[in-house]
Amino acid sequence: MNRFLSTYFFTFVLLAPFQGWAQDGYATKTVNVLPTTRLFINGEANVKKFSCVFNAHYLNKESEVKYVEENNSIRFKNAILSLANEGFDCGHSAINKDFHKLLQTKEHPRILIELQKITLLEDKKGRVEVLVTIAGRRKKYTIPIDIVSSPIDRFVGQLHLNIRDFDLEPPTKMFGLIVIKDEVEITFDLLARF
Repeated sequence: MNRFLSTYFFTFVLLAPFQGWAQDGYATKTVNVLPTTRLFINGEANVKKFSCVFNAHYLNKESEVKYVEENNSIRFKNAILSLANEGFDCGHSAINKDFHKLLQTKEHPRILIELQKITLLEDKKGRVEVLVTIAGRRKKYTIPIDIVSSPIDRFVGQLHLNIRDFDLEPPTKMFGLIVIKDEVEITFDLLARF
């Protein structure tokens, strides 16, 4: 129980020095996402695995978010991580081309991950609720995360999703002999300064 209280206390202290209260009861805070943040989309075809690495230099480095505390949770407004599709490198130009075709990059150049709520659990664990928008379609997910807070705040987790949930059709190659599986994993190691 002491670990839970210390994690909750740390998060409260972290968010307490706010810039001001909004009329709707939400406080405003500036968040700096650090360039050492890492994010990968991992997938698998019937012949081999692939990994698309996101270049953190494509991230908006600073944004203003609104938040309010609710018991052991923090609810957010305007906390959106915008990932430019062109920031992903899958290791080979042909795979990059397929990746952008799959995500419909010309029509939808960004993946959006909107943080809605963090619930603090015991022993530096948490659960986040996010809205993920890919190719113009939106879906809600709950993700378990690890919270590390020394000396920079770190949020680590994995999101498993099915690309068909976003009405995306997995590409096939060589007349259907190579097929990308529907399930992908987004692995993140987000480093931020508040």
